[in-house]
Amino acid sequence: MGRLFIKLTIIITVALLLFLPINNFVKQSRSYNINDDILAFKKDPHPVDIINLGASHSMYGYYFKPTGLSHLDLALPAQTIQYDFKLLKEYGEYLKPNGVVIVSISQLTFINSKDMDVGRYYEILDHSEIEPFSLVDYYRYLYFPGTNSEIFTSALSSKWKGFKWTSHQSWANDGKNYAERKTEFIEEQYREASANDEIEQNVQQFQELLEYCKDQGYQVVLTMEPVHQTYLDHFDEQAMERLVFQYLDPLDLDVPFLNYMDDPRFSDNQDYFIDSDHLNSEGRKKYSWIVYEELKSMGYFE
Repeated sequence: MGRLFIKLTIIITVALLLFLPINNFVKQSRSYNINDDILAFKKDPHPVDIINLGASHSMYGYYFKPTGLSHLDLALPAQTIQYDFKLLKEYGEYLKPNGVVIVSISQLTFINSKDMDVGRYYEILDHSEIEPFSLVDYYRYLYFPGTNSEIFTSALSSKWKGFKWTSHQSWANDGKNYAERKTEFIEEQYREASANDEIEQNVQQFQELLEYCKDQGYQVVLTMEPVHQTYLDHFDEQAMERLVFQYLDPLDLDVPFLNYMDDPRFSDNQDYFIDSDHLNSEGRKKYSWIVYEELKSMGYFE
């Protein structure tokens, strides 16, 4: 019995020694800390001029600090309309009178209905708003994220992105390889959402979000962020009609829609992008100034 105890103690000790660096690596990764800006705002809330919602296109799209506006970015990668709504209800009280809510529209808006990483909302949303919520998962996510294979894989992928196969680099083959992979992913999402009647649910949730904004007196602006030409080649007018506009247009919304998706100031300039559909720091600064100037010309922020 004594020898068995010693063996078990050694095994557990070795396992912990191996796990602790992995857990620390994940906890320090950008993938795990993707909600840091929202968490920082929650700890020190203040009135803001602009709130933007959406997924990664929106998260990488806006930087209004040079304009002098106070801005809260509530967008997270692959975020669903459902969690856009939850976050807005949680933080909308900080929007200044006559402030603007930017609701980003993308190819995934009406077909993305399952948030696969609810853990990132544990610290920024009330637990009653998280579906599904598990106390065990909550503590595991906060203290032992290294046990989550998806988070670990994402952290590892981000850390070693410079060592990807040449064909999987963001701008390999002028970005065409990336755009093709993204197209395949979106088409698969579209097939699943259509088969499961999830598109109609998203459209309804989208309407409810806009009605909530109207009830709260928020000024809403719909946007579509710029993408590079290699991405546009896969998402032409016909593709966008099928994925987005056949659902958006019938709503006949009485809100401005700023569509910069094929803006030539960006679509022809690779230097503004991380990959073919996400702006980099230089791109988002230029784009945010353009949005700011257009909103001002429309009478906002006066």
